[in-house]
Amino acid sequence: MNNTFNIKRFGLVFRKDFMENLKRYALLFLTMFGIMVIVSIFVSWNYYHNLEVRGFHNSTPHNVGLLTFMSFAFVAGGLLFASTIMTPMNSKLKRISFLITPSSNFEKFFSRWIIVTIGYVLSFFVAMWIADALRVAVITAYYPDLEIKFLDLTKLIYPGDNYSPEYMIPKEFFTTFVFMYLLFQSLFLLGATIWEKASFVKTFVAISVIIFAYIMVCRWAILLSYEEGLNGFGNVLNSFSINNEDTTKKILMLLKTFLSVFTLTNWILAFFRFRESEIIKRF
Repeated sequence: MNNTFNIKRFGLVFRKDFMENLKRYALLFLTMFGIMVIVSIFVSWNYYHNLEVRGFHNSTPHNVGLLTFMSFAFVAGGLLFASTIMTPMNSKLKRISFLITPSSNFEKFFSRWIIVTIGYVLSFFVAMWIADALRVAVITAYYPDLEIKFLDLTKLIYPGDNYSPEYMIPKEFFTTFVFMYLLFQSLFLLGATIWEKASFVKTFVAISVIIFAYIMVCRWAILLSYEEGLNGFGNVLNSFSINNEDTTKKILMLLKTFLSVFTLTNWILAFFRFRESEIIKRF
């Protein structure tokens, strides 16, 4: 008998978790959807109001503005949702029900991991598409003489080397930001296994303190190492020709490798912390 992972048993664990928390997931979905609708309608109304009444376009293309908002909403929602991975163990009754479930530690953790990662991504895009359709319907009814366009996701990453204001971000930097998001998502997931209550706030504070301390240590190290301080360090960086395209790609590739390794490490640590927490809560 496979005591680590069984696809049928895993499916039952996943179904049990989803059915027991269906109302909470629905509430989170509606909250995310409501925020998207309110903000996107306000942004579109302001844009088309300026276009029709005042006769001018905003400096930032409307589609890029919406894409920027959706990107920030995706990151914020993903970090917040990752901090809920230990929700089944935040009360005594839930903890008992969760611990007596006849499945392995890996199956329990993996089912939660899928919900707060892949499940969140799917629910976000479903909410975004519905919210965008509602935005188009409302703005079209308010400004029937104007052509109201749907959100164009193809403008998220611009192709080629020539920059265009219609696009949001270059491909290389987009993939780097994706890896950065995964790293912070894994940190909030790990934080949730350490702090059961107010895990999002505590993890946010801990990460902020660590980043601030790291910046200050680097700053003082540079000031003590170079006579010209930060200017001297900047001259050293310029000597490496970091503005060169090939060098930039190599640096970004190295950075993405670094981020992916730390992301996987945090997920693994979260699993072991989850397993230890389960044992602790038994006694």
